[in-house]
Amino acid sequence: MFSHRYSHWFAGILGSYSFLNIYFLDGDRLFAVAIEPFALFILILALTFSVWGLNRLIEKRIAGHDLSTHPLIFQFGISVVGVLVLSFISSHATGLILSGPYSFTWQNFLLTTAFTSRINLFLNCINAIYFFNQKLHEKAFESEKLKTLTIEAKLESVNSQLNPHFFFNNLSTLSVLIHQDIHLADEYLQKLSEIYRYILKNKGNELISLAEEIDFLKKYLELLTIRFEDSLRFSLDLKNPSFEKLIPPAVLQLLVENVVKHNFFTKKKPLEVSITSDGFFLKIQNKKQPKTVVDFSSGIGLQNISDRYRFLNSSIRIEDEPGHFLVELPLIDDKTLTSSRRRATSTSTN
Repeated sequence: MFSHRYSHWFAGILGSYSFLNIYFLDGDRLFAVAIEPFALFILILALTFSVWGLNRLIEKRIAGHDLSTHPLIFQFGISVVGVLVLSFISSHATGLILSGPYSFTWQNFLLTTAFTSRINLFLNCINAIYFFNQKLHEKAFESEKLKTLTIEAKLESVNSQLNPHFFFNNLSTLSVLIHQDIHLADEYLQKLSEIYRYILKNKGNELISLAEEIDFLKKYLELLTIRFEDSLRFSLDLKNPSFEKLIPPAVLQLLVENVVKHNFFTKKKPLEVSITSDGFFLKIQNKKQPKTVVDFSSGIGLQNISDRYRFLNSSIRIEDEPGHFLVELPLIDDKTLTSSRRRATSTSTN
């Protein structure tokens, strides 16, 4: 506190208050007899600033040193000794300047010591409040930083699940195509590499624009068309304002993959999937055609999406009815984001 750029103003205010207290309220005197107001004011200000300067010097000297005792206790102990020396010097100096009843006497020394000690105690109490308040803010900042790092680590863990989840599901298809149609397999591999590049590019991003996500989804649907031809049918009905909204990357791919995993479909009985948006929510809905034997599921898909929205302080809605399955995703407005998330999203878009 003593090194704060405005602390000398506080010392001046404290000195002025002490003068008013002594002069008008007949408070504790500096001498056994009364003293002229102007001389009293100058003397009190000089003593107050001297005590403040003494503590400031001590604070600078002990800063950065590894002390065996608490720095506040150490500073107060040293300042008590310094105040005694200061009071002794003050009593002799005022005696030389004012002489008479203001000369050095034991009583004048005790009165001056009592005053400077109270000033010193008050200043050190304020310093202790300032010290612990600073420590409280530092701890709160460290706690918030640790919380942010923990959330980022969890988000990174959730995002990292996308790569193996997507990659291994397509290797088996590519293996089959290589033996059936080498040219089609090559086309599949090219599209697969583009999609995987997109996933790697946005691995560390919380959000991307819906327009970019839809472009990615269309490439993924091209893969599914190669695999299943006309057995899968997709319809997109998105309002233009929706493309300006944000969405976690690759969530649509995960949802479509979830539909493919849990439903059967043939050319005679194709599976229809609709993707719609009203500008606030994006809905993916399909008529349920449950498989009798469902492929192995790690449970990552929907849980992954739910976790990623939870990090955004939002949630998804799942409607699992006997005849249909629907997932509703909130579209994130850029205006509702924090400045740090807005910068990160802007950087990833650029």
